[in-house]
Amino acid sequence: MGKPNKFFILGTICILGGILLFSYNMLEDYQVGKRIDSVKERLQKENLDQVADREEEGPDYLKNPHMEMPVVVIDGKEYIGYVIIPSLGLELPVLSSWSYEDLKIAPGRYEGSVYLNNMILLAHNYQVHFGKLHQLEVGDIIRFKDMKDHTFDFSVEKKEELTSIQVEDMVSGDWDFTLFTCTLGGEARTTIRCKLIEKDENLR
Repeated sequence: MGKPNKFFILGTICILGGILLFSYNMLEDYQVGKRIDSVKERLQKENLDQVADREEEGPDYLKNPHMEMPVVVIDGKEYIGYVIIPSLGLELPVLSSWSYEDLKIAPGRYEGSVYLNNMILLAHNYQVHFGKLHQLEVGDIIRFKDMKDHTFDFSVEKKEELTSIQVEDMVSGDWDFTLFTCTLGGEARTTIRCKLIEKDENLR
């Protein structure tokens, strides 16, 4: 019996490596999904007091758009609301700020405020976070709900890919709401630009 062909061995190693990487990514997605479910459950319990404390004369943010967004604290982390993407089946809590470590828990606010129509959110490309952003189409609806249960509906207006050095481009433009995440290879940022279509369901 002849010796195994070195290209066969190399190919087998590559295949096994791919399987291991895929398995690792699946496990990580599963663990992140479990964490996000736990955070959502606890936020819903903690948020009852916030929602009960409703404004008697209309939402406070209409009187003062520059106000800080209300937060609920879980394990020392501040959350400002939820981003909801019906077409992707996503409802994710959003951290008030971000760090690479915190993004393993939930999407975070890059900058801006939903009250000022300039908020930008980012997340890792986990399938249970923003890994499916590239599947969105122009016209899809994205909703943000703050911790007072005020909701803001946005329509996807533009999809683009920006490089990691295009920081100024990320924050430029007249967009009411932006989401972004790394592409699979990490070389670019999948970026979703949105326009406000419904200010607050409580004002209807």
